[in-house]
Amino acid sequence: MTSNLEDYLASHVDLLPEQSGGHELRRFLLRLPNLPEGRSFGQAWLELPSTFPDHGIAKIRLLPENALKVPHIEADGKLCIDDGDPGPLSGASPISRVQQLIEAFYELFLAPWCAGELDGDFADEALNYWAIHCKRNSSLHDAVTAIYTIDKQPAFPSIYKARHLSGKRIIVACSDEALSNRFVSAMGHGQQLRQVLVADITVSFPLTPDTWPRDQASLERLLRMRLGRGEAGNFLSAKGRRGRPIHKIVIIRAPDCGFGFLLPGGPPVVIRQGHSTRAYPTRKLIPLQVERLDPNWTFGRDQHPEIQIRQQKHVLVIGVGALGSPVIEQLAKAGIGCLTIIDGDILSAANIGRHVLGADAIGLGKAKTLAEKISRSWPSCNVTENSGSIQHWLRYNDLSDVDMVVDLTGEPEVRLCVEIARKHHGCSLLIGWMEPYVTAAHACLLPKDQPWMIDQVDRLESLQAVTWPDDVMQHEPSCSSVFQSYTPAAATHAVALVAEAALDLLDGKIKQSNVRHWIRGQTFLDAQRPGLNLREWAIAAAPFDGVLFETVYE
Repeated sequence: MTSNLEDYLASHVDLLPEQSGGHELRRFLLRLPNLPEGRSFGQAWLELPSTFPDHGIAKIRLLPENALKVPHIEADGKLCIDDGDPGPLSGASPISRVQQLIEAFYELFLAPWCAGELDGDFADEALNYWAIHCKRNSSLHDAVTAIYTIDKQPAFPSIYKARHLSGKRIIVACSDEALSNRFVSAMGHGQQLRQVLVADITVSFPLTPDTWPRDQASLERLLRMRLGRGEAGNFLSAKGRRGRPIHKIVIIRAPDCGFGFLLPGGPPVVIRQGHSTRAYPTRKLIPLQVERLDPNWTFGRDQHPEIQIRQQKHVLVIGVGALGSPVIEQLAKAGIGCLTIIDGDILSAANIGRHVLGADAIGLGKAKTLAEKISRSWPSCNVTENSGSIQHWLRYNDLSDVDMVVDLTGEPEVRLCVEIARKHHGCSLLIGWMEPYVTAAHACLLPKDQPWMIDQVDRLESLQAVTWPDDVMQHEPSCSSVFQSYTPAAATHAVALVAEAALDLLDGKIKQSNVRHWIRGQTFLDAQRPGLNLREWAIAAAPFDGVLFETVYE
C-alpha cells in the first residue's frame, strides 16, 4: 500500500483504528450513527486483503448472524452492495476505490435500511436467503438434502406419492407417474428407491425470513389452511406399507420459487462407519431447497411459453448421423415431448469426430445408443428408436400421431417413402442436408398437406448451391462407402439452420413452403477446392463469408 493510502485510512472520519485481522486481512471498524429501534445489526467493518490494492478487492462485512435479518448479507456476513470497490483492473486509485465503497455503504445501504426502503428486497432474493437457512439447518445425516420438482406449479393443493433416491438423498417429486419414472431412471440408476408422501401447496405471497414457517407447528397450521383440517390430518398421520414410517415432504410454491420441508418421523438414515452401523432418525423439521426440473424452466427459464405446447408434440427424425444426431439433441433441449428416431447404421470409428456419440459407442447402433443418451440427459423427452429403415418402420406404424417428420438422410428413396406416407396422414415435413465441405446447408420446410414432389420430380439437386464434380465424394479404402469432407465446426452452421427451422415449422410459424439456405462465399469455396463456383441463384453470397437467406419453394 502507498503511504497516501495509509494516511487516508488512519485519518478517515468514518474509520476506527485498525484491528488485528490476521496476516491475510486488515480490518477497520466503521463508525455507525444511532440506529432506529429494530434496525441494529452490531458492528460493520471495512476489510482489505493484504494484497490490496494490486490484488483482491475491498469489502464491507457485518456479523454473520445478520444474514437472515438484514437484506443483502451473505452467510459469511459479506455485504453485497452495488457500486462497491471497482477492483484493481478499473484504473481507479486505491484511495478512490476505498472511498467509493465507504460512500456506497452509507448512502446505498445504511440510509435506505434505516428508512425501511430495503425491506422488500428479501422477497426479491428469496432463494438466496432460503439457501442460507437450509445450509444452517442441514447436517451430514439428513435423509433428504434437496427436492426436484417436475410438475408445473399446481393450481390447487394436492397430495401425491413421489420417489426418494436414498443414496443421493434427493426427492423426485412428480404427480405424473410415467414422467417421474423417466427422471428417476435417469437420475437414480442403481439407487435404492423409497416412496415418500408429498403435500404440494401454493401460496400467493412471497416467503421471506419473516413469513416462512419456522417450526413444525406453524407449518402444520399452513397445511390445515390450504388442505383443510381433514386432509391435512390424514397427510400428517399417514404411514407406509405395513404401518412403517414414511417420509413426508411439504412443498410450498410461492411466486417465482419453491420451499421444501422434511417432516420428522420418517425412516432413519443408516450410515456405516468402519465396522459399525448407526441409524440417524429425523427428529426435527428440516428446510430443503427445491430445484425445478420441469421443461418450462430447464429449457426456457419460463421465457418461452411455446415449450409447454412442444411437450405435447411427436417428431419423427430419420437419420442419426453427423447432422441428425446434434439436431435430435437440440430438439430434445428445445422441449419436444416425444421423439422417434430411425437409423439402421452402426457407429464406426470414423464417425466419432462428427457425431454426438463418442468412442464409448463404437460398434453400437446409432439410433438405440443416442435414444438412451437423450433419455438419460433430458428425461422430459420420451424417446423411442428403430434401428432399421423408415420403410420397415412404416410397415407397423403410420404418421397419424406424428406432428412433423424430419428427414436428414439425403436419400431419395427415403424422401419418396415419406411423401407416400404423408398422402395418407398429412403432417409437416422438413428435409435438411449439407453440401460437401458444408459450402451450403439447406432446410426445406413443408407445412401439412404441402408436397415435396412437384410434377413427380424430386428437386433436391436443383436446390444445391454448387454443381459438384463427381470426384468430390471421398472413398474409404477397401470399402464401397463414400463420405463428404467437412469439419464439425463448419457443420454447426447446418445444425443451427435445421434445428431452428424445425422448431419454427413445429410451432406453426411457417404457413407457406420455403427453403432456408446457409451459403458460404467464394473465399471459403476457394480454400476448400479450386474451381468451385456458386450457381447463379446463389451468387449473391459470393462476396461474404456466409449468408443466410430464404426462397419460396414452388
